[in-house]
Amino acid sequence: MKVFKSLGEVDAAGLSPQLRGVVYGVVKGIVDAYREDGGRYDPDLVGYTVLLERGDGDADVEREVGYTLREALFEGVLFEEGCFVTCTLHSNEYGVSWVLPDEPWLDPQLRAKLIAEYEEGK
Repeated sequence: MKVFKSLGEVDAAGLSPQLRGVVYGVVKGIVDAYREDGGRYDPDLVGYTVLLERGDGDADVEREVGYTLREALFEGVLFEEGCFVTCTLHSNEYGVSWVLPDEPWLDPQLRAKLIAEYEEGK
């Protein structure tokens, strides 16, 4: 699991071009949204982006955000470049954005949950 709180962290992560594009787009979208509102993006106050990777288990996710992905209440799901992109809101001011590659290692129950949320949002 990789955590991204800045565009520089995305650049330094050594991701594949496709995955980098998705993660960069998510982080940049958040940063730009705060700038447009005249504010400053502070990930400690408003949240950050997490990339799930092969081998990341429920315990890893729970240590990072306080819940497992099976317990997560996703707020909409998009599908971009082979990845599920979603978020979980912790409050009306704080949330975590997720990038979850649609790979064979992705938990089948989690994948089904993401697809159901994606289909609902169409």
